[in-house]
Order: sequence, then structure tokens, then C-alpha cells
Amino acid sequence: EPSKVDLTILNDTRCTDCSVATEIADSLKEIFKGLVIKEVDYSSAEGKAIYNSTQGLKLPAFLIASNVSEGEGYANVQRYLSDAGNYKLLAVGSTFDPTKEICNNSVDDNKNGKIDCEDSDCVNDLTCRSEIKNRVDVFVMSDCPYGVQAENSMKEVLNNFGNKISFNINYIASDNGDGTFNSLHGDYEAQEDIRQLCVKKYYSTKLLDYIWCRNEQGIQDGDWTQCATKNGIIPKTIETCVSGEGKGLLSANVKIGESLGISASPTWLINNKYQASGIDAETIKRAICQYNSNLAGCENILTNNAGTANTGAGCATQ
Repeated sequence: EPSKVDLTILNDTRCTDCSVATEIADSLKEIFKGLVIKEVDYSSAEGKAIYNSTQGLKLPAFLIASNVSEGEGYANVQRYLSDAGNYKLLAVGSTFDPTKEICNNSVDDNKNGKIDCEDSDCVNDLTCRSEIKNRVDVFVMSDCPYGVQAENSMKEVLNNFGNKISFNINYIASDNGDGTFNSLHGDYEAQEDIRQLCVKKYYSTKLLDYIWCRNEQGIQDGDWTQCATKNGIIPKTIETCVSGEGKGLLSANVKIGESLGISASPTWLINNKYQASGIDAETIKRAICQYNSNLAGCENILTNNAGTANTGAGCATQ
């Protein structure tokens, strides 16, 4: 008989994006043949008690009892488990905070007298963000191969639109709060994020040429000073920034993606409001033109790498 493994799924019926819990539960049933599932809603007294005993949970939360170590599939999930009160929390990338205002349901969820976009919880919610026409943001990890392809594709996109669009690059990492960062591909990637932000601050017009150079040489093994010097950037200026204010620049920047729940590289934000995906020039152009239909250049056909453009491929944090 398979060993019994107890799983409590804490979810919230108000969450419109939490239905993925069913798919994850089905996958866990394949891993643990003796899995016993209990579903609890946050609105119930039991749900509140569980949440309060494991502060800071994002839903849906997969809370596994300590007997998980006896399950035959334990080795498959061990590295994704962390302590959460009396449970082991399975990292699945959940983002819903049940204590925050829901920004599009016309209800005062947190009982502070402010509804939806009036509430400060909704400042960075896409529903409430002000639209800025022709603005294009991308969120990347600097050494994510898909993010690199997207950045390289922007050379053709920018040549197509010229100065008609405003393009900004943001970074995906976790701030540990002690001056260090966790980035999916390692510390070297976080260090390159910091360098790029320093280049942006002191040599903003040369940032893209620096990034394209680094992407070509390889961020992990290439010599960043060569790309700096090649593009008229003084390495000493960047080194001083990296060892000083650079960490603060990255700390502030990663908060942008975190506030929007963005964890996959690349993720596009069009007009400061609409999320999109894509890594080839034509797909990126279409996303821009979907919300800026009168923009000159939308009539042109750009490079479309069929087979990779719409696969949803990307680097994602847990």
C-alpha cells in the first residue's frame, strides 16, 4: 500500500486565477499514490486559522503534512518544500494575497472604506494602472535565453518604430533584504542586472548597445568591460556604481515586477497596462500595435520565427 501523504489546499473562491490548483493537485496525485487531499477556503474559520498560523501565504497554498517524507515521490518535490507552521509549503508560484483588496469586484474586501482602484492595494494592479500610449516595458532575467532573444528582437522593432515608442527594460530577481539577490541563473546574473541598471543611469543612450553586445558575447563567460569600452562607457564608473548605489537600483527595480506578479522572462507590458508575451520581432510588434493601432510602422511585416514566437517559452521563478 502507498504511504499516506496529507495535503491541505488553502484557496479562495474570490481568486479568478487560482483554478490552476486543480491541475497541480492532479499532478501531485501521480507523484504520491497515497495522497489524501483536503480543500479549505480562506473565508472559512478553518481557512483563517490555517492562514494566521502560517503568515504571508500566497494562494492557492499547497500545505503538506510532515508525513510527506514517507511518500514514495518525496525526492521529486523535496527541494520545492519550505517550512510553514506545522506544514511543508510546496512552491508553485502562487501570487494571490487574500488580505489585499481585489481590484475589480466592486467590494471593499479589506474593510477599510475604499473600493477597488480607490484602495492603495490596487496602485500597481493592471486594472487600475493609467494607460501610457506607445510605452513598451519588458521584464527579463539578463541571462535568460528567451529574454536575450526578446531583447535582440527589439533592435528590429525599434528600427521599425524609431522614436515613436518608449522602451524600458526591467529585471526579475528576489531581493533578500541584506544587499544580496536571488536570480534564477545565479549570482552572476544578478550582478549583470546591477551593471545594466548602472549603465542605464550614467549612459542611458548606450544601454541597448551594451546589452546587445553582452548578449552576443555571453553574459556568464564574456568580459563586460569589453562591451563597455566598445560603446564609450567607462568601466570604472560602472564598477563604482555596482559597489555602491547599484544594489539599491536593482532593489527598487525588481519591486516593479513583483508588484505586478510578473515572474516569467520575458514578459511584456504594453502602454503601462497590458501584458503580452513573445520573443520575435513580429510578435512583439503585433502586441504593441494591438493597443496602438494608429502607430506608424504597424503596417510593416517584421521577422517572425515560427515555432518559437508563440510557444509561451520563458524562464520562470518558482
